[in-house]
Amino acid sequence: MILFVLTISLVFVFFYNGKSFIYALMVFYVLFDMFDGFYEDEKIFAALRYVIPFMIICTYVVREEILRKSDLLLIVSGIYLLILLVYSDGDIIISGKTMLAVLLTLLMIPVGRYIGQRSNFLEEFEGFNRFLLIALPVYVLMANIFRFGESYSEAFTTGFLITSRIYIIPIIVFLAIHYLISNKDRSWMIKATDVAFILINICVIIINTRRTALGMLAMALVVYAIFNRKIVFKMAVLSVFAASALVLSYPLYEEILTAQLEKRERIQDLETYEEEGRVLETFYIFDHHSRHQSITEVLFGVKLFDTADFGNRYFGRDRPIHSDLNMIFYSTGITGLFLFGFLFLHYFFAGNQKIEKESRKIYYPLLIMFLIVLLPGRFIGTMTYAPFLMLALSAVKAWKPQAVVYSDEDKINYRDYPSATTIKTNL
Repeated sequence: MILFVLTISLVFVFFYNGKSFIYALMVFYVLFDMFDGFYEDEKIFAALRYVIPFMIICTYVVREEILRKSDLLLIVSGIYLLILLVYSDGDIIISGKTMLAVLLTLLMIPVGRYIGQRSNFLEEFEGFNRFLLIALPVYVLMANIFRFGESYSEAFTTGFLITSRIYIIPIIVFLAIHYLISNKDRSWMIKATDVAFILINICVIIINTRRTALGMLAMALVVYAIFNRKIVFKMAVLSVFAASALVLSYPLYEEILTAQLEKRERIQDLETYEEEGRVLETFYIFDHHSRHQSITEVLFGVKLFDTADFGNRYFGRDRPIHSDLNMIFYSTGITGLFLFGFLFLHYFFAGNQKIEKESRKIYYPLLIMFLIVLLPGRFIGTMTYAPFLMLALSAVKAWKPQAVVYSDEDKINYRDYPSATTIKTNL
């Protein structure tokens, strides 16, 4: 019932408040992933998660005429995935769902560019970000009170925000820290609320013992400090305060963290990292190709985003390939790997010298988060944060300071001008 309500609400927002629709879509995926575990994985819920949003996004893209000639590579990549889906020997449902997730995620790149050229994404998303900043730990608290979801130990659970879904938290926390430091006109009550929930979310990340999530937040803050030299002192003060608060509150979560680390003993021993599944799967992929020696599989992949058989064969259980780069190579071949590489360079590296100075302070921390995720995965198929990260990167990169149009007699401000220049007219 909850999933139907969320989907109906999303459709309603699309038709009656188009300006907020994209932001609502980002929240929709987080909320959807919070509650989907209460229901069996039926086809109707796959339609709610993938098909309906995909249809709405395609309508939005066509209606707003978002695609350009520079998006040809994106279109070619989409067609390539569709061709692979038709000829793939994998499970058509698994392959189709993941392919739609990938297409939805990639479409957020031109959509983000469109939004960034017309409005300040960071400014408009602040309210949505604060909602998620509060909603995420509240959800985790409810999951532990009512004991639902999956977890490493019985002592702590993040509900159905498991594995890579939890990566939404470091992204939201990073943006919350940026808002806290950069927005001087916020009331003390809002700032106190932000600080409190930033700390609570950091506690959730620590207790959850996800190395990638911790690395994402830590590296993003380091890059943020490098590009924001003027606020290094503020960040230092905030860091000392956060560290002190975490130390003082340690008795409150010591027992839970200890229980988690007992189940996650492997991550504390560096000597066992050579046995890490993501490392082993790389060698297993090369073993697969050396055994089959199929040039077709090397060029175009084995089974499109369906690696259950691979996991059963090499790991003895239904373990999908975790690393995104390994997944791309195994599922789409060298051709797909090159297409992804060119897409990445085209959208996130080409033309970076034109990014506004203020935008770089956010763009590069978000970019480093994306890079950190690619190796351990799983970016592919995870809707909780992947579309949002693509949207944020593209929108921040495209944003320019809004133009001011004025006459000699009167000053008239307009917020919908993508130009960064001031236009003088004879109104």
